[in-house]
Amino acid sequence: MLQAYIRYGGVVYSCTATHVGNCLIMFHPSGDGSHLCIKYIYEQDGWSTFAVCQQCPHVLNKGTNDPFACYPHFPAKTYSHMLSTTLEKVEVSWVMSHYAQWPISDNHVVILTLS
Repeated sequence: MLQAYIRYGGVVYSCTATHVGNCLIMFHPSGDGSHLCIKYIYEQDGWSTFAVCQQCPHVLNKGTNDPFACYPHFPAKTYSHMLSTTLEKVEVSWVMSHYAQWPISDNHVVILTLS
């Protein structure tokens, strides 16, 4: 059964069609965090599960750096505005936090983890 949103641990998560801010999540599958967008929320075996797409990385031109790399106490990073077309399964208990994104051009966004 598909759901528009859920509340888990006092935090609201939603599909991108319901609320963009609550659909941006981060989790650590094995080390570095992944920035994901919730496309669908569904129930499987009694547990809420997300179908997500990963935020595509920003491909830098040779010799250029992410403009936020020089700010170690402000962990923002530049990404492509595109999402992967591959859906992945993420259990709600795996989510670490939401993240915010701001468009800085037609093709790029700045991402900041909210934890």
